[in-house]
Formats: sequence, C-alpha cells, structure tokens
Amino acid sequence: MNSIVFPGQGSQYVGMCKNWYENFDEAKRVFNEADKILNEPLSNIIFQGPEEDLTKTNNAQPAILVSSIALLEVIKSQKKIDLNNFCKFLAGHSLGEYTALYASEALDFQSVLKLVKHRGILMSKSDKTGRGKMAAIIGLKISEVEKILKDIKEEGVCEIANDNSEGQVVISGHKEAVDSFKSIAKKCGAKLTIDLKVSAPFHCKLMSDAATKMNTEINKISFNQFKVPIVSNVKAIPCINGLEFKSLLSQQITMTVKWRETILFMENKGVKRIFEVGPGNVLSGLIKRITKNIECFSIQNPEDMDNLK
Repeated sequence: MNSIVFPGQGSQYVGMCKNWYENFDEAKRVFNEADKILNEPLSNIIFQGPEEDLTKTNNAQPAILVSSIALLEVIKSQKKIDLNNFCKFLAGHSLGEYTALYASEALDFQSVLKLVKHRGILMSKSDKTGRGKMAAIIGLKISEVEKILKDIKEEGVCEIANDNSEGQVVISGHKEAVDSFKSIAKKCGAKLTIDLKVSAPFHCKLMSDAATKMNTEINKISFNQFKVPIVSNVKAIPCINGLEFKSLLSQQITMTVKWRETILFMENKGVKRIFEVGPGNVLSGLIKRITKNIECFSIQNPEDMDNLK
C-alpha cells in the first residue's frame, strides 16, 4: 500500500528540477504554463536564482508547488500511474498540502497556483512588527515541549508550529518568547536549538491576519471531487470534503503541522511505501525517524522513478 507526500517551504534550491524541464515535455509544459498564469518568469528564478529571490516566501511557495507538480506529471505519464489506484493517501507538509490537492484533482493547476502565490504574499507580509521567529528544538519529545510551554512565564506568543518527528519540534512566536523557550529547553535536555531562516513566524496565532485573508481567497474557489483522500496537517486524519478542507487550509496557517501524527496514521492504516515527490528529501528523513515500518523513497532525479512500482 502506497502514499505520496509533497514537501513544503525550505526545500527549495536554485536549479531544482531543471533536468526534468530539459528532458521531459510534461515538466516543460508545467513550468511554461506557470509563467503564463502568474505573468512573471518564475521558472527563471527557479533555474537561475539568485537564491535570495528564490527563498523569498512569495516566490519560494509557488516555486516548490510548480516543481513538485512538474515531477508528478512526468511520473504519471512515464510510469503510467493512476494515482487513484496507486495511492491510499496523499499528504503535504504545510505548503505541500496544496500540491496534494492538485494531485487529488480537487483543484486544477491555475486555481492552486494562484492560491499559493497569494498565500506566499500574505505570509511574507504577516509579521508587520518584525518581532517574530521560529526555532527547531532537537532532542525533546512533543509532550516535553508542551509541558515547557505550559510552565513558561515569558509574555508573548510561543507555540508549536511543527510536530515533525520524534525529537524534532518547531516552535514559533515572538522573538523574546521563543528565545526564552530555547533557554529552558536546553536546561530540560534539548540537544540542540536552531533558529530557522524564515520571513515570518509561521503556524502560530501571529499569522491570524494572513489566515483570515487567505480564507476569503480560498472561499472563492470551487473544489472538485477528491480522487484520493488527503491526510490533513491540522487533524492528521483524511479528508475528502471540499467544504471541510477549505476550513482546514485556513486553519493550517496558524495551527500546528501534525506531520509525525500524519505518518503514524498512515502506518496504522497499512501503508508500507511512501514516495516524496518534489525538491529535496526533508520529508523522507523525517519519515525514517518516525517509523521503521515504512519504506521511503525520494523522487528527485529521473532515475528515481525506477522505485515507483
């Protein structure tokens, strides 16, 4: 039993998917269509950079979406894969959830690309004070992180943004509160705390303005019938209802990405192989730390398609 997962922001790099663009018409068509829809040379930024431009949230999010979809279209065509028969579930990490919606055919390419471009712009501008930050906490379990958050006396927002894997939790909020948490976490046994290079404190209540505005945009879009259930970030259970998923997408901007729970749910439902489709192999690494009972394959290069059986 298989699942396919899609990466989120942070997996981008200059030159990603260029070899796919140069060797497969399906990929070239996706990149060229994206440039036309957005009326901007997104593919040039993806293939040539500079890195400073690609890492900007308003560019990184559509860039990762388009690259992941380009790979997916090549895979479907070259390997003659019908996702409805191949996959038990789909999932995506934060931004990757939008790629999953495209893969499930709940959203068409133009709709999902415009939504993600809008999402990237909103999220890049969401921290008007410039006082927000995110940090990865390595070596503490989610229950330990939750206990520290409950006991912390520092004023300001500090919340769990990502429950990525056993021993890797990301927190998000006001700089002072996050720094205070980091200090306490080290005293409580955290092996490492790493500040993340992001433009805003994602997945916490400081993003509420972006979530409200995104909700307005999402509700303008009509969702088609889901071909494959998507395990949502917010609930870590499958959803195939368009109306419910609209609400989940809005909530996702301010709530915890329950990635560890998502993978454990898939394992519990009998999934034996997970394929990460898109740039980077971050999710494959996380999945291997979450469970030893699922084979994980990162599809980054054309030869990786041989693993799709």
